[in-house]
Amino acid sequence: MKKKKIVSLFHFDSNIAGKDMFLVPMYLGRKLGYDIEFVYPTASFNKEYKNEYRGVKLTSIRSRSQYYCTLWSEKEMFWWLIKNARNIDVLSLFWLNARNMIFAKSYKILNPKGVCYIKSDFNEVDILSLPTSITKGFKYKIKEWLYQSIDIVSVETKRTFWHLKKGALGNRLANIVEYVPNGFDEELCKEYDMKRVSFSSKENLIITVGRIGSKQKANEVMFDALDQVDMKNWKFVLIGPIEEDFKIKYNIFIERNPDKKDKVILLGSIGDKRRLWEWYNKAKVFILTSIYEGFPNVFPEALYFGNYIITTKLSAVYDITDNERIGKIVPIGNVKKLSIILQGIFEGDLPLESLYPKILKHSEIFSWNNTITPIVVRIKKKLCE
Repeated sequence: MKKKKIVSLFHFDSNIAGKDMFLVPMYLGRKLGYDIEFVYPTASFNKEYKNEYRGVKLTSIRSRSQYYCTLWSEKEMFWWLIKNARNIDVLSLFWLNARNMIFAKSYKILNPKGVCYIKSDFNEVDILSLPTSITKGFKYKIKEWLYQSIDIVSVETKRTFWHLKKGALGNRLANIVEYVPNGFDEELCKEYDMKRVSFSSKENLIITVGRIGSKQKANEVMFDALDQVDMKNWKFVLIGPIEEDFKIKYNIFIERNPDKKDKVILLGSIGDKRRLWEWYNKAKVFILTSIYEGFPNVFPEALYFGNYIITTKLSAVYDITDNERIGKIVPIGNVKKLSIILQGIFEGDLPLESLYPKILKHSEIFSWNNTITPIVVRIKKKLCE
């Protein structure tokens, strides 16, 4: 009997290889026992990849496809799908946008027995910002017609799930939506033979990971908060590619706080996942000061290694902090509250050690092997119809 196949069409590079765009079809294929194929446009930054990565067949094609695409720039990807649709049992797409709705409709016309799954990457802000007239008019009818070709759609937070379940985007999506938060790549961690350390082996260390200095991350808020506290014997390390103008802000911060020069460190980018995870493993606290996010992949990573998470009020924070039972939520840009929380940590007022086993227990929810289970069940059921 011919083995079934799951196919995903997206971009690919070393960054994507560690994110949900790649990991979801990979874990789905492994759980289902299917062949996995990842189709992506050839670019200067991904030519080093061969025909296979972590058991996934890589198929590069010449394409002008871009992240924020037009349908014209997607024509080569679209043509590949048209030629191969009948040989695809499960089509896995990322983002619920015009490109993917057209891809889904075309796929289902050519292969009506196939299953189309879209990981929407919606968050609560996206849903609440929709016009109230979404359920009326010609545009809605067109979308509902396109939605009929989608068999499964998932969202990353419980709040977004309930908005869709109540019909925020129409009846079709309400009937096929599943809650699938982003997860941790435990299989790669096992390949690295990485073990989580005991709390007593951790350092008095806070980390943040991301594009340091970008407008989205608002890292300067952390500097403003650190201006107001005594760090005692703690350190704060910023990990990720650094914007040039942020280096100037860092130098100004150190000029104001020369005693913190060896305590607040711009580390820069770490491309090797094992080295990055080692930083999570020795840290006690993870902080995110972003002004907007979907479901950051850094959250499951921090949680897996037992980090107490301090974060601004983003869509995923209630899920990841278990409604603040194992973390703290700070209003966006609220320097005063952030400084109070940080001083409490530095003074030892927060029971980080007793919370450590609870954080590790909560992290089990956010393993890819667990989070994708509802999609596996749906796919099996759909293919048996």
